[in-house]
Amino acid sequence: MAVRLPIPLHRGMQAHIDMQQRIPMKQRRLTRQESHERTRMRLIEAAEALFIRKGFDDTSVDEISEMAGYSRGAFYSNFDDKDQVFLAVIDRRWFSVPEALERIIRQASDPLSLSTAVREWYSNHWRVKDSMALQMEFSRRAMKHRSVRKRLAELRREELANVASYVARWFGAADTPPAERPEVIALVLLAAVRGLAILATNSEPEQEQIYTEAAALVFDRMTATRNSQ
Repeated sequence: MAVRLPIPLHRGMQAHIDMQQRIPMKQRRLTRQESHERTRMRLIEAAEALFIRKGFDDTSVDEISEMAGYSRGAFYSNFDDKDQVFLAVIDRRWFSVPEALERIIRQASDPLSLSTAVREWYSNHWRVKDSMALQMEFSRRAMKHRSVRKRLAELRREELANVASYVARWFGAADTPPAERPEVIALVLLAAVRGLAILATNSEPEQEQIYTEAAALVFDRMTATRNSQ
């Protein structure tokens, strides 16, 4: 069977193709609303990074604006002050746990794989130290400012309700009764992993395994069924 060789391109045609490949495709122009949302999100991300690194008090509006690549005017077009962007950081960060759990639930094919995936995620969640550092900063600010304290209390109630609903769904999928109320299980899981993260803040690398084992132990005890106890 004859083998078809590629037809050589004319030098001019090849040059034209090469030039076309180098020319970037024209991007769609953002609408005013899209541009505003992108600016706002970049400012929130910059503020979050600086709050983790330096803390709220030592972070300035100028630093947030500069890191995001905008002017002070752009900052004040989106936020009244540093407190308002701080609340936006809280809102953005607080829903990372429910989103992670939702992804795990969607990807799990059966109750066993779901249990294994959630246990693995929870056992290593203490490693997300940036999140814990922010939560400590939130709590510190809440002690001084009523608006932060009020918003933080609302988010914690909502978070507890969300995690409790996931606990109920998990036991429902396994068709087994929990040993405690879902709200109690959720509260213990949240408190334990945050406590471990705080304790592990300045720990040595060789100590990390014990924190993972401790988190796994809490998870196993709290997710034990009533019939297994």
